[in-house]
Amino acid sequence: MHYFVAVAEELHFGRAAARLHIAQPSLSQQVRRLEHQLGVTLLDRTSRHVALTPAGQVLLTEGRRLLAEAHQMVRATRAAGSEQLTIGFYGSAAGTLLPHALRAFSEEHPAVRISVRELLLGRLDDVIGGNVDVAFTRLQCGQAEVQVEVIAREPRMVALPSEHRLAARASLTFSELREESFITNPVVPGSGSPARWLDEQRRHGLPGRVAAEAASVQEILTLVATGQGISLVPASVARHYPRADVAYVEVTDAERALVSLAWNPRHLRPAVEAFIRTAREVALAARPR
Repeated sequence: MHYFVAVAEELHFGRAAARLHIAQPSLSQQVRRLEHQLGVTLLDRTSRHVALTPAGQVLLTEGRRLLAEAHQMVRATRAAGSEQLTIGFYGSAAGTLLPHALRAFSEEHPAVRISVRELLLGRLDDVIGGNVDVAFTRLQCGQAEVQVEVIAREPRMVALPSEHRLAARASLTFSELREESFITNPVVPGSGSPARWLDEQRRHGLPGRVAAEAASVQEILTLVATGQGISLVPASVARHYPRADVAYVEVTDAERALVSLAWNPRHLRPAVEAFIRTAREVALAARPR
């Protein structure tokens, strides 16, 4: 197509051949082959000049459009190859899914640069503003300004000082924690889990005594280890934060902890959609059979 457009714009085979950096006989052969494929005459040729036929005029208009679209496609593809994704996460919500998703996505999209950012609990500003493309969170669906999709659920455990009277138990129920004081995350509007879990304790008849608040997993475990209280944590915390001074025991009647993805649909790009698909697939593959 670009051979024909060059001849149609120059109306001279010699100048068109020089513009395309090919031999004139080769250019003439390419144009004749195109005419044969289309079954129409595109150029009126005489020894003195070249003119477009009506069919040639139509093809010149359409050919310019097609070439412009092709160039735009190449630019978009190259831009996508140099894209950057910023993935956010809330503390324990990353678990093993985040590293596995990052590895799988990088293998499939090696040209996309990825950065990872830990988010403050309950803060969605970066997701809403587009500074973070996708975040691993504990949010429930139905948030006002972001799209949330739950991709996994995991058991919850209680973190206890290793010398606690219940530390050696294989499992516990809420009723057995009635006399305990809890260390929780701060209750931040929109953060989901802390307020939801306190409500859950009250439904089970616990007074919901809060001994202290801490924003990070490490802070919570330090307070637990020093005997300030106990804390309900997702099972992934036990896997990723093993400590000699903290024991983890499953709470069998506790609501399962959510792992969800959050993103701003207004900032959705092909690379973001691709990462969301990868995270879904990784989460599905990790589910117990």
